[in-house]
Amino acid sequence: MKQLLRGINPWLPVFAFVTMFHIMRGSTGDAIIFGTGTALLIADWKKLLKWHMPERPKFGKASVVVAILLSTSVLFFAERGGWQDIVLLIALAPIALTMVYYRDHGPKPSSTKLMAKTKWIWLTLALCMAVSELFAYIWASVFKDDESYPTISVIVNPVLESPYGRGIFLILWMLIGVGILQIWRKR
Repeated sequence: MKQLLRGINPWLPVFAFVTMFHIMRGSTGDAIIFGTGTALLIADWKKLLKWHMPERPKFGKASVVVAILLSTSVLFFAERGGWQDIVLLIALAPIALTMVYYRDHGPKPSSTKLMAKTKWIWLTLALCMAVSELFAYIWASVFKDDESYPTISVIVNPVLESPYGRGIFLILWMLIGVGILQIWRKR
């Protein structure tokens, strides 16, 4: 079993689970997005695709701030779920993908037990959140009650209905990503 799972990306089970969840709930768009991610992770794991992944791109503070402001403006002025949102998602997806899915071409850092433990802690947290969301979805579907145990979308929908809420949410979301990815940190 250990040999079978050698080199597996720890996000693969999360993406596969979320894909199945969206298929079960009939959300075609979300299933396509997560299914594509799952397929790419499997193809990379099994070395089916021979692509040269670039080094992680480096962005200056000004370009990140401009991207955040432009994205926030689109969400502020556009109708929620409109064509502008879709264009924004399609424009940001390749940038986000290259920021999180790249190969280090320099000397490989040695893996430590702490790094391995951290990877599995994040995987466990992500799976727990996915299972919790699935339970909330099933609860709401079976009991026709989405207030006792609400899904994340039920919680954030009132905020996202407002253009101000969408704008603030996106700014916070992107700043959290900038912080997690540490894109301004010196290498």
